[in-house]
Amino acid sequence: MFKNNETIKNYIHLVIPLTLQNLVTSSVNLLDNLMIGRLGEVELAGVAMANKVFFVYNLMVFGICSGATVFFSQFWGKQDKKGIQSVMSIGLSLSLAFGLVITLGAGLFSRQLMSVLVGRSVEVIPSGTAYLRISVLGYILFGLTIIMGTGLKAVEQPKIPLIGSLVSLATNGCLNYLLIFGKLGLPALGVRGAAIATVTARLLEFAVVLTGIGKRRSLFFAPPRESFRFPKGFISGYIRTSLPVFVNESLWGIGVTIYSTVIVRLGSGPAAAHSIVGTVENMLFAAVFGTANAAGVLVGKEIGSGRRQAALEKSHLFQRIAAAQGLATGIALFALSQPITSLFKMTPDTRAICAAMLKICACAMFLKAFSTSAIVGTMRSGGDTVFCMLCDVGGVWFIGVPLVCLTGLALKLPAPAVLAASYLEELFKCGAVIIRQRKDGWMKDLVN
Repeated sequence: MFKNNETIKNYIHLVIPLTLQNLVTSSVNLLDNLMIGRLGEVELAGVAMANKVFFVYNLMVFGICSGATVFFSQFWGKQDKKGIQSVMSIGLSLSLAFGLVITLGAGLFSRQLMSVLVGRSVEVIPSGTAYLRISVLGYILFGLTIIMGTGLKAVEQPKIPLIGSLVSLATNGCLNYLLIFGKLGLPALGVRGAAIATVTARLLEFAVVLTGIGKRRSLFFAPPRESFRFPKGFISGYIRTSLPVFVNESLWGIGVTIYSTVIVRLGSGPAAAHSIVGTVENMLFAAVFGTANAAGVLVGKEIGSGRRQAALEKSHLFQRIAAAQGLATGIALFALSQPITSLFKMTPDTRAICAAMLKICACAMFLKAFSTSAIVGTMRSGGDTVFCMLCDVGGVWFIGVPLVCLTGLALKLPAPAVLAASYLEELFKCGAVIIRQRKDGWMKDLVN
């Protein structure tokens, strides 16, 4: 495999905290679903659809951070402090700008947004609107926290973001219990209590990450007068590389949101089941995302250091690991699909729908793990962001969205069949990745 164990040691050093953070982040959503689900399917579906606004914003931030990771990791390999500071300045500015726009838009027009998202399922609009109006107050904090955490991970310091996520999970869980159900003399606020808990948790997570990054302030933050003095050619290079990533994540997120809007039109039961499947999938996919994130850092570092062959070898290793994780996770999810549904309060019909959707999700895990590790991890860190955008967005908009609309809106097939149609895009992406990686043209040194 390698002449020494240094690569595996570096991988383990990164992947354990990265996986744990992904798992903790997904656990926050699972905890929300478990507690809100106790209020009923309508409330669960309403909050799930309200969170689609956050989902799109989250992907915008993820796009900004993914573009930044390419430069963070390569500048880290080059040991270019000024470059790292420039990336942080741009990342924070973009996160703040998009956060302000979406916070104002979603806050002022929350009911209108919910009406668009749920269509004829009007019964879920009140709970979704109540949740959205409060939860948007945490969007900007989330965006700033994620970009700072991205910088820390890229310089191989992933423990601070993990601690922030653990604080967020603990805070959200405790406040959910107290505010949703009205414990310890507090009023029972229902979905509004869940929104207050989420905003408070994000505030504390931001405080933890900001405090943790303080010890490394000089690495990430230039003096105020120099914060926006960028190296020659940096802005154009950053835009050329990062814009496809941002467009990729934004369009992908809108496409996936269309999947949800189609399924919610099948009823509040299928919508609640789809919400649960998405949360469980994210939790079980934590290890794959951890591997993809670690691959992005380590492969990008090798490219920035000028070691192309080492970068190529590591990319192949990490994709094999991610594929094995996807296969193992899929087998486990298929076996546990029925017990998982017993954790949630659902009608028998919704429980059957949820179990079937979980099994379909399990069958797609291997393909999704392979494509994700390549697109989000190795190839994006190699600067091949235009191909990644074409592959990811093309799969969603030319395969996924048409098939979901055909099966859900035109043919009115059951929700499990619609979900299965959405996963067919993974076949296209895996094929495209395999063809692209036959040559090493996807590796681009952006900092030397």
